[in-house]
Amino acid sequence: MIHYFNPDHETAILNASKHYQPPEHVFKIQTDLAFLPAWYASEGDFVFMENQLPYDFIESLESLNLCVKSVNQGDFSDNRKMFQDSTIEPWGISPQCIHFFEKLNLQWNLSLVIPPWKEEYHFLGSRFASRQLLAGLLDRISGIEKEILPHFVSDIETIEQITVQSQEPLLIKSPYSSSGRGLLRLAPGKLAKSEKQIISGMLKKQKQVSIEKLLDKHLDFSMQFECTANGGTNFIGYSIFKTNDKGAYQKSLLDNQGNLEKQITKYISKDLLFQTRKVIAEKIQEMYAPFYSGIIGIDMLIYKAGDLFRLHPCVEINMRKTMGYLAVRLTEKHLHPDSQGELIIDYNPDPQTVIHKHKNLQLHYPLIVEKGLIRSGYLSLCPVAELMKYMAYVIRSP
Repeated sequence: MIHYFNPDHETAILNASKHYQPPEHVFKIQTDLAFLPAWYASEGDFVFMENQLPYDFIESLESLNLCVKSVNQGDFSDNRKMFQDSTIEPWGISPQCIHFFEKLNLQWNLSLVIPPWKEEYHFLGSRFASRQLLAGLLDRISGIEKEILPHFVSDIETIEQITVQSQEPLLIKSPYSSSGRGLLRLAPGKLAKSEKQIISGMLKKQKQVSIEKLLDKHLDFSMQFECTANGGTNFIGYSIFKTNDKGAYQKSLLDNQGNLEKQITKYISKDLLFQTRKVIAEKIQEMYAPFYSGIIGIDMLIYKAGDLFRLHPCVEINMRKTMGYLAVRLTEKHLHPDSQGELIIDYNPDPQTVIHKHKNLQLHYPLIVEKGLIRSGYLSLCPVAELMKYMAYVIRSP
């Protein structure tokens, strides 16, 4: 199997073109963090990268028994027979991703097994599908506020009318966006000129936006599921994560599932959590499993309304791998069972800062590995090199 990291999956679906080119900053994430799939891949798998892995990075992973290698286009030429009939496993399926590997098939006379594109994915990869699933949950699960259901609008006048009448802050979202992009917070009252410009840009690109109540968030978490090739649905695990003020992903907690569940049920009952998990699995089976096999991450949150903590059971559906999925698998495969830690994605506009930070963390948090598993310390999940702006790493204080 050959894994491929393409984090701009939702925008590529919106664009719908096999010739789609991601924005420069997204392409930078993709190239800097291309090796991330290695940490959930299986023994003997490959990760597609533009460049070869540095020898010192490969050497640094020997104690972890990571039996995953990188592959680039030159390797297809030199070892064509090795990769014949290999299955391509992208972070997310899009027309652009499929076309990329179809070109490699033609270029190197390969027979890579590429996941097909289905028209249903255009809806299933959007916030329209998230709203539909949330509406289904509201019908079946008591104790969830119906006011959290977003509404889609297609003109600024309606949005301003809603904000003027609102007594509380609101949140605007683009139908196709992820990782904190495509979000705009609005205060009650008339829209500012800058807000109108941003919303106009959203509507020009995507025709509609959703509008919903801005919640007093206390905990971000997700449930990870898998739609299997035979049409089944399996629960994989919980992930607890943090975002910045703009909603962009920052880090995930690495811990066993029992401890994560305890953190969630400090706020809501186990009964509500388990009922939500059961109903979501049924809705995924109904909406996604007939068309899609792969990972699905459902982002959720705990918020406070008055004196009560409440559950928002479907903030967003991610029809792809997620950092939450990576955190679950990384914990299972590479973290010592008596340890906890954090998976962090860090951005620094100055590449020299990345290299300096990497060396500083290595010095102050030396990696300790026990029986091939991370006990404590710092580990970069991708090779750190000049011109990099993004880091992905695991850290745990001793």
